[in-house]
Amino acid sequence: MAESVQIAAFEGGQLSVFGQGERRGEAVLALPLSRLLVKMVRVPTESRDDPVAVATPVLQALSPYPDEPLTVGCEPVREDAAGLVVLAAALPESATDDIAEALDAAKLNVTRVDARALGTLREKWGEIAANGAAARRLVLVREPDDLALFVLDGEQPSAVRALSSESELRRELMLSLLEAEDFGGAKKLDEIVLVGDIAADGLEAFAPVRRLAPPPVESVAGLVERAQEADTLDALPASWREVLEETRFKSKLVKSLVAAGVVWALLLLVLFGVPVVYGFLTNHQKTLSAEHARKYREVKEMRDKVELMQKYSDHSRGVLEILKAVSDRLPGGVELNSWNFRREEGVKFSGEANEAAEVYALKDALIATEAFADVVLTGPSAGKGGKQRFDIECKFETEEE
Repeated sequence: MAESVQIAAFEGGQLSVFGQGERRGEAVLALPLSRLLVKMVRVPTESRDDPVAVATPVLQALSPYPDEPLTVGCEPVREDAAGLVVLAAALPESATDDIAEALDAAKLNVTRVDARALGTLREKWGEIAANGAAARRLVLVREPDDLALFVLDGEQPSAVRALSSESELRRELMLSLLEAEDFGGAKKLDEIVLVGDIAADGLEAFAPVRRLAPPPVESVAGLVERAQEADTLDALPASWREVLEETRFKSKLVKSLVAAGVVWALLLLVLFGVPVVYGFLTNHQKTLSAEHARKYREVKEMRDKVELMQKYSDHSRGVLEILKAVSDRLPGGVELNSWNFRREEGVKFSGEANEAAEVYALKDALIATEAFADVVLTGPSAGKGGKQRFDIECKFETEEE
């Protein structure tokens, strides 16, 4: 939680930065109570929805710059039948030149303005309320430039005041108790709590005095907790808020332009890079295709050579084997007159037989050898001397093959 908020504390004329915020260059500004206009204001019931409208003229009357408009922040502390009680605060811009210079030097924009003493109260509350949370007590907090005075009724402040010195401490204490009676009623002051190195001369006459060690200078846990709550005090001037919004807008604009530039660069890369890559891939595929074609030709040539060698080494379809296959199946009354052999196609021969049955028997015998895919008989027909003439064509492959 603490790492999500950056605190810039302006004390003793110096700006100190604590923690690291979610946004770079932005911080919550914590100021001494004396740098703010602070007042407890009662808001009537009919105006409870707009406490700023009621508190603004009250703080305007306290401002040393009456002609300067104030941006007032309100923190609700109590609600009763009479209305709403708020802690109102404002930061006059005319009195912030040194603060603005320190912020510019640190390159920080302020997201909200809070009182450092309120953060101290939050952080030390466990020790402050150790003697009873419901008591009325006066709490004095030492700050580098002044004293912050609070009159608390339980957890709720009834009077808040910044003291420039301790010389008039008794007088300011009396005025603060009178103011507290207007907001919290007449009550006995139970104790006085001093946070830090504060002289207690004469304070024992009002109530018992108790001292507490101040929190470490670098401790801002109370301010961080307050910064994360929506209804806590925020006295950020209007012009500072405008600067903050403008800076955030410029930051978003720069991020948008960078994102648009990246998208545009990607589009250009796609527009010009895709053809280059496509051309490279195309050339690569052409190279692969050419290499594949070369290897295919080599394989084909080798296969053709092997087939050629197989063809000439295979004598099953040689002229002698075919002649023997036909001669072995010639019936006794059949004579051949012609012979035409083609190695790739088959053989054709003509002859004469005493009877037609012998011709048919020859055809059937040739088919039975399975040496030929097809045997075509033409005839027989009667010739000279009563002989039966015929023609037979034996094919190695059918017409379809």
